[in-house]
Amino acid sequence: MSAKMRGRVLSNRLEALFRKLGSMADVSNDVIVNRAKDYFKVQLNKSLELALLLPTDPLIDIDFEISGAEQLAAEMREALKKQHFSHSVQSDARALLNPTNPDADTKPSDAFQFACNAVLRAKIESARILAAQLGGEYHETAPKDPWFAGLAATDLPPIPGDEAKAGSTGSTFGMVAKQFFDFKSKNDWAPKTAADVKRVIALATELVGADKPMTSLGIDDVKCVRDALASVPSNYMKVTANSGLSIKEAVEANVAGASLSVKTQDKYFTMFKQILIFACNEGYLDKVPGANVKVAGVKKLIPGEQRDPYSPEQLVKIFSSPVYTGHKSEECRHKPGQLLVRDGYFWVPLIGLFSGMRLGEILQLLKTDVKLENDVWFFDITKGEGKSLKTASSKRRVPIHRTLIDIGLLDYVQSGQQAGRIFPEIKKGADGYHSHHFSKWWGRFAGHVGFKSSRTAFHSFRHNFLDALRAAETPEYINKALAGHSDKSVHSQYGGGAMLSQLKSAVDKVSYAAVDLSSLI
Repeated sequence: MSAKMRGRVLSNRLEALFRKLGSMADVSNDVIVNRAKDYFKVQLNKSLELALLLPTDPLIDIDFEISGAEQLAAEMREALKKQHFSHSVQSDARALLNPTNPDADTKPSDAFQFACNAVLRAKIESARILAAQLGGEYHETAPKDPWFAGLAATDLPPIPGDEAKAGSTGSTFGMVAKQFFDFKSKNDWAPKTAADVKRVIALATELVGADKPMTSLGIDDVKCVRDALASVPSNYMKVTANSGLSIKEAVEANVAGASLSVKTQDKYFTMFKQILIFACNEGYLDKVPGANVKVAGVKKLIPGEQRDPYSPEQLVKIFSSPVYTGHKSEECRHKPGQLLVRDGYFWVPLIGLFSGMRLGEILQLLKTDVKLENDVWFFDITKGEGKSLKTASSKRRVPIHRTLIDIGLLDYVQSGQQAGRIFPEIKKGADGYHSHHFSKWWGRFAGHVGFKSSRTAFHSFRHNFLDALRAAETPEYINKALAGHSDKSVHSQYGGGAMLSQLKSAVDKVSYAAVDLSSLI
């Protein structure tokens, strides 16, 4: 769960606090400010809890969390300046005005606007403090907003090893797991992710027990789930789990069989731990049990070593294949012929090679995402309208390489319908991802053409692009901006003003000696 999402989730303790405050027919500004201070203290407690918990988890990217908190604070400052209040802010403001009935409709009024301002100011300050705490800058953690000056966290998380205190009476693992799934599946997950989480919940429920009280959930339960993931057959989560075979039976029958890869174990175990974090955020637990429990071997999965760039020989095979020289038909693009169709299957590899964009980012592009600013054409990579981003820093602007323009990409984008996706012929898969069908086609195509290897995939184009940038001796902060990698020192500059021209200059320096596309121009 990102820092941005965590910042939006209030614990049940806050709701209980509001109930204690009572309701007033006419709420003065002074009362709102006092309630906002209590609201802020709860936010502050959660920030400190995260600051102590997250650095101990090897699966968490602290730099990304810092960047996310800073970005969230910046977005909320902009909203405060424009007096734009999200549904979340308005909901919390209603709770400030009417603690005993926070769901009651609140008519627009000066008091309501004042309460919205109070909530937003508390959220901004808590996000700023969280970023400072995660960065170890504790001299910056004192509240700077005059409303909250002198306030500090008052409810520290329990010391690791202490038993969890009573949470919500009667809450069981099965109930909380269902709440977690219902809450997250509404907006946050693609269908494939939702299906994976369902499998994880089914496995964990069998091991932990649906009726187990959340207050008795401990480190042994967490280790039990981790160890089961390391022992079940490689296909258990997708096939055997639906056939009535218990986990114990599956493990006993798989003594010498293949197990889940470390990467897959880590993915499923992280999903399980997200349930526990959700339970903590919602007040069912006071701390996450087994916060330091991890999957063995995860540290060996070093980012950047899982895929290689395509070799010059592979690039020659790709871009001298029938897709670019003429193919038999749209269905047989690996066989030579007289047809040359310039659709998604033609353009997507070229864009990957000359932009470093991820496959999913390319395939979800809308025609309106190709924009012109100060004579620079660029891809505007954002979320919304059916699009998603891998991380907060994935939101960026990538100038279009001169080679793509020379081959005719802009003409292709501007042809046909004026709206919709650039490559509508490449449909979403059943898992909800735009990349599903293309990835399978690319794997088959690689085998047909002769560039298939276990160390390369479409993502290899991204490595080629970054290697080409470094070969051109472009500054590393430029490379990170183009790749959508977090870089705290230049985070506020991504894609803005003169920076776009610098990005364009860097992109156009990318070249590949092995690739000759002159026949396509």
